[in-house]
Amino acid sequence: MLIVHVFIEVKPEFVDEFVDATLANASASVKEPGIARFDLLQDLDNPTHFVLNEVYRSSDAPAAHKETAHYLRWKDTVADMIVSPRTKRMFHNLFSADEEWA
Repeated sequence: MLIVHVFIEVKPEFVDEFVDATLANASASVKEPGIARFDLLQDLDNPTHFVLNEVYRSSDAPAAHKETAHYLRWKDTVADMIVSPRTKRMFHNLFSADEEWA
């Protein structure tokens, strides 16, 4: 498993639109065979800060995800909504066992 946390700060006036666009992307993303999990998380203390928790089944899956129509649509839709370029951190799974992921 490859786990990617994507950190995004959204302009306050676009929070609702960002959530809508990201939920559409996430709903389509979980149908991809290479994605085990795709979460949209919103910071309780600062609702303009979001984290995407993306769990991929292989190291090749993120590249395949970035070629999908829903990802490309999301990327274009949210481009002007975010404060600065997205950042990410990548992790490998230690627990629970990969087989236990949905």
